[in-house]
Amino acid sequence: ELVRYAATLIHENDTIMTDCGSTAVEFAKMLKERFEKLTVITHSLDVFEALRVKENFELYLCSGLFCHKENAFYGAWTLEALDRFHAFTAFIFPSAISLQYGVMDYDKNLYPVQKKMMDQSDNTVFLADSNKFEKSGLLKLADLKEGYTIVSDSGLRDEIFDLYQENRIRIFRGEKSGQGKK
Repeated sequence: ELVRYAATLIHENDTIMTDCGSTAVEFAKMLKERFEKLTVITHSLDVFEALRVKENFELYLCSGLFCHKENAFYGAWTLEALDRFHAFTAFIFPSAISLQYGVMDYDKNLYPVQKKMMDQSDNTVFLADSNKFEKSGLLKLADLKEGYTIVSDSGLRDEIFDLYQENRIRIFRGEKSGQGKK
């Protein structure tokens, strides 16, 4: 459901960057269903594989050193490839989000790739399951500030959702059986 909502932030013919991970794969499947023509820049083999069947999608796979655990690329070559691109939106899938600590991840190899995608895009959307909120990680991707968008699932507790809104964080969550807050 969070990937379904995130897809509403994209328009036909957009250029986007997408991170790696299990949520990224679900996101890619949703893109394949909802859009006919997109430009997608990724470092994820799984995202690439999910989208390669769409003939009208322009796909760029930024390769480099291979991370077996995430089935994705990282390192200097990946960063150099990303330097050549500009996207409207980067979709990043962090490990933790907290008002106190910001948006965080654990993987020291993939962290620079996530940062580069954020730098090379006009907008950043963080997609995070509700169980990743008010937790911390090893590496800070970003402070929570106006300008970033966070998308979560319907399991995000009302008190956390309301607290983020009170702090002027742009946050959305999937709907619970036809209803819910956005």
